[in-house]
Amino acid sequence: MRARHAMNTMLLHDFAYVPVSAERVCDRLMSEDREWLAPLAAAAMREGEALRLRIGPLGAVPLLAKTVSLEVGEPLKRDEVTVVPLTWKATTTPGLFPVMSADLEVVALDAELTQLTLRGRYEPPLGAVGRRLDRLLMHRIAEASVRSFLGRLVATLSATETVELATVR
Repeated sequence: MRARHAMNTMLLHDFAYVPVSAERVCDRLMSEDREWLAPLAAAAMREGEALRLRIGPLGAVPLLAKTVSLEVGEPLKRDEVTVVPLTWKATTTPGLFPVMSADLEVVALDAELTQLTLRGRYEPPLGAVGRRLDRLLMHRIAEASVRSFLGRLVATLSATETVELATVR
């Protein structure tokens, strides 16, 4: 039974570079106020939904509207890598949408360049029908949402760094 469960798990992986030191990125991610990440996830999901409307056999079929919550776990430091656990889920009609568990890895490439890697996993809901929908379209939407989230995260971290540098001067 466990092998069958593992075969239903979908994996996501993407990465991006941010021109900010890993130390500054970690400071921002580990700050007391992590609520700033949730709007990035919500905007990324809206972008994924826009993709759904443009492509695929379900493009004309509206899915139930959803809002998204992003839970940020306690960051773990392993050698030169900081791992931030994330849980991304729909807050309305949760049984129709998967819960994604992910790790956001923060790695310094040099003094002012950091790689962010998101490795996520989810199980399509709704059994065999959900798996088929996921293969046809929904996995691409999940990938687009992750890519959008990373892009928004990079933009936010870069903008924060620029503002902080300007106020120091």
